[in-house]
Amino acid sequence: MILEATPPEGVGPVRIGMTIDAAEAALRTIPGYRPPAEQGVPTRGTAHYESGMSIEVETAPGGTVEAVQVHRPYGPVAVEYRGIDLLRTPAAQVVERLGALTELEEDEGGRGYTALGVLLALWRPFVEDENPDEEQGYYFQSVLVARPGYYD
Repeated sequence: MILEATPPEGVGPVRIGMTIDAAEAALRTIPGYRPPAEQGVPTRGTAHYESGMSIEVETAPGGTVEAVQVHRPYGPVAVEYRGIDLLRTPAAQVVERLGALTELEEDEGGRGYTALGVLLALWRPFVEDENPDEEQGYYFQSVLVARPGYYD
């Protein structure tokens, strides 16, 4: 399955500007959704999936979605932006390919990158570009798509 990151509109069926109720309904339509009863105490705007992926929506005052953050799946799910698999392609390659499309701002010594022009951010807890066995540092662990003005 492929979830398309389409900044600044949203990720998959979750759209920036929709209500939290509509966002939660959209999260339930993504294949592999695990109902809150299987997750313990549910958090509003957060969904978990059989692939290990989780998605969080952040709301603005008034209860509309202002950002969508997807955490890396371990199953057969791709989160793509313009044909780049953001969470399953080595981070160094993502930076190279995304940097060819838009200006990137490096943060935290390469742990994070923000494409301000398209309102997309990537994060990993540490940098490890040489050893693919260190998955948390070799791949980005989350991608965030936000509304215009979010980073201001």
